[in-house]
Amino acid sequence: MIHGDNPTMRHIPFLLTLAIIVCALLASGCTGSGEAPAPAAPEITMTVPVEPIPVMSSGGMNLAYELEFHPSGNETITPEKVEVIDPRTGAVLITLQGDDLDQLWHPASSPPPTQEEIDTFTSKMPMSRVSVWLVVNPESVPDRLIHRVTLNRNADGLPPAILEGGEVAVRKDCEPIVIASPVRGPGWLIIETTYPYTHHFRAQITTNGATRVPQRYAQDLIGADPETGRLASENITDIHSWYGYGKELYAVADATVAETLDGLPDIPTIYSTPPADITTAAGNYVILDLGDDKYACYGHMIPGSLTVKKGDTVKEGQVIGLVGNSGNSDVPHLHFQIVTGTPSFLGAEGYPHVYRSFESIGKADQALIDTKTSQEDFSGLQFWEEYPDFIAWYETPIPREAMLPDNHNVIRLS
Repeated sequence: MIHGDNPTMRHIPFLLTLAIIVCALLASGCTGSGEAPAPAAPEITMTVPVEPIPVMSSGGMNLAYELEFHPSGNETITPEKVEVIDPRTGAVLITLQGDDLDQLWHPASSPPPTQEEIDTFTSKMPMSRVSVWLVVNPESVPDRLIHRVTLNRNADGLPPAILEGGEVAVRKDCEPIVIASPVRGPGWLIIETTYPYTHHFRAQITTNGATRVPQRYAQDLIGADPETGRLASENITDIHSWYGYGKELYAVADATVAETLDGLPDIPTIYSTPPADITTAAGNYVILDLGDDKYACYGHMIPGSLTVKKGDTVKEGQVIGLVGNSGNSDVPHLHFQIVTGTPSFLGAEGYPHVYRSFESIGKADQALIDTKTSQEDFSGLQFWEEYPDFIAWYETPIPREAMLPDNHNVIRLS
């Protein structure tokens, strides 16, 4: 879902290494005269609540998950570096620190959420987490991951402490769900996916007693002119000028309609989204039950365009509605995600998917986008108006099979 953010814009007990060394020195009588013992590492356990499932994109094999911290008391956790390690080789696969870590760090809320909030709905964090998205060579996907976290303890007048743990299996035994295309045509811009600094991946939602990432693998699909990359034919502030507005949406598989919502108005002017809540955030929507506890979620549809209702059965490729701008949406687009557990946009766990086939016809320059959007006076409206300037077009379309499209790719879906 494009909302709020500017659309442009990472259990096993820790090893008390330092404490073990101190104990050994004390036992041997080699502590040194008058020296105070080194401060012990804080008692914090790290876990990975949802094991990562490898999913392929043109950039490599993606592993996306969250590392959660469980202190024994009321310790304030302030990481200054997070390293993800392949325990088989000892190789550090990714290091998060500085601004990167700041964007992916979710500190426990103070005060913490109430039990009522945890049981109903809240974005407050019961436990601290860091979001991790790394891309590895498809030929060398690790079997397991461990973590080394350096904690900043300057506030307590103490030196940094190092935690090791959070070991997790990479679920090579699980496969992303393979689906057909939810839209069709030669010009679809894919954003807010396979890039860790998106509101989709960073959004941590607590409901029904558990914190989940429903939009972990979600995408926003925006219609574009396949020749120029323009997103609107005339006045870009008017949603009816956007190339994607009113385009047909298709069932990605044979399925049963699990949930629908209709009747919310389209927002006629971009960036004029009214306040939304958990019931209206996805706008008018359809959720399909694909079987095996997997659900396909389509959001922000035109009111009155839904052609299905709860309980209907649909065939792959059947039209189920039209792309709109309802709910918590800044510009006309399809918000699409696969979830597992329950048919819900915000109350389920995101599950990886790949499209059976598509063609990459161009890609926007992420570094250029980051540079432009970091300018204080660069607006969201300018971003969409100038988006064609970011795109490098491929001389020949590149066929893709069984892949998740990468962020800021322009693709042809059929």
